[in-house]
Amino acid sequence: MAEGGFFVPEQFLAQTIHDTGVPGSQLRPLCTVIRVASKDGYIPTMASATWAAIAEEAAPTESTPVVGQVTFSIEKSGGLVKVSRELLEDSAINLPALLSQIFQEAAGQFNFFFFFFFYTMAGSTAVVGADLIGTYYALNAQHRANASWVMKSTIAALVNSIAITAAGVHSIPSLTAAPADFILGKRNVLTDVVSGLGGNITSTEKIAIFGDFKQYYIEDRVGFTIRRNDSLYMGNDQVGFFATRRGDGQVGLAAAFKIPRAA
Repeated sequence: MAEGGFFVPEQFLAQTIHDTGVPGSQLRPLCTVIRVASKDGYIPTMASATWAAIAEEAAPTESTPVVGQVTFSIEKSGGLVKVSRELLEDSAINLPALLSQIFQEAAGQFNFFFFFFFYTMAGSTAVVGADLIGTYYALNAQHRANASWVMKSTIAALVNSIAITAAGVHSIPSLTAAPADFILGKRNVLTDVVSGLGGNITSTEKIAIFGDFKQYYIEDRVGFTIRRNDSLYMGNDQVGFFATRRGDGQVGLAAAFKIPRAA
């Protein structure tokens, strides 16, 4: 019968096909996160003292540990989405909950990371095994124990292509294992969000970060919040959803990080 469409309605699935964008919250768990109660402030720093053998009846070696501070200044970031009142009233999907999810995903892609200690690579257009080994040992020993690599996926692909047959060096042991989860025994975190790291190797390009991210401090003043405003766009019968977060991020110990940079 041609009238079959009247008896068989179309089906609606109460779920959303959602593109989350590139992951952006992988580094926060690696860092030191603290809650602060003011807009501006500082974290005191102190270096080590001198320790040495003391001869009988001799005076100990006197030293003055270097004292300093890491300052922070809270910044606000956020986003705004407008939704028609009809859509809110008629949608079978819980739109406020979905908006909260996508705002949190976007917030995770926003970061404060800045580093400035470099290791100069051998070449300006390619990465070789010696570059990774050199970066590894350029980082002070006390920071290597908890260190991680951070780089973009395109750089990880170049690292995985390293194959020095004569020396038996290969990044990928087989095509069945996940590539580049670890480099020189240290976790490799891939982040493809917009950052100061390059996705290709060109002259002076910063291609990765290697260091102890516990020495990077994230200061949270006010965590993620989302607010609904029914009056802001009343003229168009729309409702505004406004999400914000206030915080900052600063390097605690600069010596805890190294950045391999192309020659």
